Amino acid sequence: MNWFSINWSHYEISQPEWFWLIPCFILLNIILPRLKNKYVTYSDSASLTNTNSDNNNVFHPLAHLVSANSSVKSSPSGKKLFDFLMLCLLVTALSQPIKIGEKLPDPPQERDIVFIVDTSVSMILRDYVLDGERIDRMTLLKAALDEFIRKLKGQRMSIIVFGDHAYTLVPLTSDQLLLRNMLARVEATMAGRFNAMGDGIALAVKQATTLTKNNNKRKRVLVLLSDADQPTGDISPFVAAQLAKKEKLPLYTIAIGATHLDAEEKNRQGGLLYSPVDLSLIEKLSEITGAKSFQAGDPNALKHAVEAINVHETNKGKVTPLYYRETLYHWFLIAAFILFSFLQVFALLNHLTLINIKIKQQAES
Repeated sequence: MNWFSINWSHYEISQPEWFWLIPCFILLNIILPRLKNKYVTYSDSASLTNTNSDNNNVFHPLAHLVSANSSVKSSPSGKKLFDFLMLCLLVTALSQPIKIGEKLPDPPQERDIVFIVDTSVSMILRDYVLDGERIDRMTLLKAALDEFIRKLKGQRMSIIVFGDHAYTLVPLTSDQLLLRNMLARVEATMAGRFNAMGDGIALAVKQATTLTKNNNKRKRVLVLLSDADQPTGDISPFVAAQLAKKEKLPLYTIAIGATHLDAEEKNRQGGLLYSPVDLSLIEKLSEITGAKSFQAGDPNALKHAVEAINVHETNKGKVTPLYYRETLYHWFLIAAFILFSFLQVFALLNHLTLINIKIKQQAES
């Protein structure tokens, strides 16, 4: 359990309570020697030899040959210093030191965006001019919507198309490739020639409430792209907008097409009567749900409208910033292991030196 944490600009000790072990060991090292009257030395033969050395515990079969007054002795103060250093390294490893790196990207916003796309016959009208050439309403709509989907990585989106009736082309999914591939297949009149706008909105409300009712954290948004040309269908667009308001679903509307007859293509072929966008109807639908309405007067205006919706309908839930975190405890364990190995080698060499000196002394005598 973390009682508190110490933070620096690029480093953090996540469990600093382990540092209490250092003063505890120091205190024990002061108290225990005063309670102990004598020290014992063990050999492999299980014999006990009393010695007056403060820190001379020898584990060697020939340890009995070493006398207490040998000419070569270990340094108790030096050994204690190394022991204390090794203790500090182990305690630091237990305290979980961490290096904090760059900030991780924020997770995708938990949003469900349902696009309601008009595929009625009026979407073939070419009242937009791009780079000196006329393009139809559907081409402009698909290009801007594809760019919008591409930017919304990780969020769930759905596409509903309506003509004579409304259909779910793509259910809620975060698969961008699927959404963009299916959007490329959208064509005018694919769902019929008429404009069942109310049916499309009602289907979007049903989809958004059914699939997200168990997750209140997700932001739900409806986006209608239509020219509102003579709505038909079983459900009135205003009734469908009231359903969206009841479910607290903002219905953003984007008017596709020109608002005046002067934008009609000259020498247009075919018997379809030119009809400008019904801007007043589009605006009223958004007002009912408390959302905004946009007019795609030109290709750039449509892109700006889509971007404005993306910015306005952000999920305002608090997101805790995350950073790259690299654990450093293993470096302290490696340093402690190297120090421990050095002490063991030094002690072994010291003991062997003592034994060799004793053997030489006995051979000379």
